Amino acid sequence: MKKLFLITVLFLSVVTFAQAQRGTGQRPSQAGGGQRPQMNPEQMVQRQLDRLNEAVTLTDAQKAKAKEIIQKTSEKRRELFQNREQGSDADREKMRETMNELRKQESTEIKAILTKDQLPKYETYLKEMEQRMKERMNNGQGGGPR
Repeated sequence: MKKLFLITVLFLSVVTFAQAQRGTGQRPSQAGGGQRPQMNPEQMVQRQLDRLNEAVTLTDAQKAKAKEIIQKTSEKRRELFQNREQGSDADREKMRETMNELRKQESTEIKAILTKDQLPKYETYLKEMEQRMKERMNNGQGGGPR
């Protein structure tokens, strides 16, 4: 009886240890213990719109136009990632260039709806966002697949 008990305890210990070593297989932001919660595409668009509004104080009409621009870019970005995951666009450098082009296009379209007073605030916002992205990449929390 003691042997059976010891074997059971040992087995449970090994299984528990193995599970702890393996982890969840998710990035920290997906596992629930990271800095950013998992968001659906609409929530991501809304978060970006909220940050933009906080930076430059958009009118209601500007919010509507900015949301359309952000949604369009978000859909294109999502398509790029899906294509890459399916192996149809494995060239990382090409994808990076395409992402940069999308970001520039989005920025140009948003600038077109802003007033002269809002433009300097938007430029500052872009610099802050670029800095945040660089920090995330340096900390190993980039948005790309692992």
